[in-house]
Amino acid sequence: MSCVYHPNRENIAFCDHCEAALCEGCTISLEDGRNFCHRCMLAISLEDVKSETTLREQEEEDRRVGLQKKWRLTYINAVLAVGLVGILVLLALRLHWSQNETRPQIILDISAPVELLAALQGALAHYSVDHGNTYPDSLYELIPAYLPDLGDNRTVIRHLEYNLDEKKGYLLRIKADSPLSGEDLLATELDIHSVEREK
Repeated sequence: MSCVYHPNRENIAFCDHCEAALCEGCTISLEDGRNFCHRCMLAISLEDVKSETTLREQEEEDRRVGLQKKWRLTYINAVLAVGLVGILVLLALRLHWSQNETRPQIILDISAPVELLAALQGALAHYSVDHGNTYPDSLYELIPAYLPDLGDNRTVIRHLEYNLDEKKGYLLRIKADSPLSGEDLLATELDIHSVEREK
């Protein structure tokens, strides 16, 4: 194969940029072993000069404006740090408020079945909000966070029938063999009604 620039000479290398065949006189060899033709070497040199010139112009522009690159990063980092601190403070306040949120101290009253079912509806609603719209598998999971472990709350829960329901969320009623009155009442997440209405 002959040199691109000197057809009467044999090639000894190829340009690493344009892949042209080059003779000994046209080959510019660099220390790292790369070879270039004179045109590609000129283009690469001009590109390096242009990028250096552009960099210098950018640095001069930065100095003229008064914000050098290192100050820009520092300013951005400061803004991000202040924003992060603000978010952490808000999260800490939210956590503090949610822990100190006072829930009513509900004591289940066996003499008032409607109020009893309504109190349990409220406790189940709080549980659902705190647990991603799900209900507990057992009413005992409401103690002590949603129902205090006071009075006869555990005893009263033993006399209740509680089942999860896909359509209504849950079904809650007083067991038929219970000493409590009101076994004809049924509570769902939406209301309390008589068992006859359910049929």
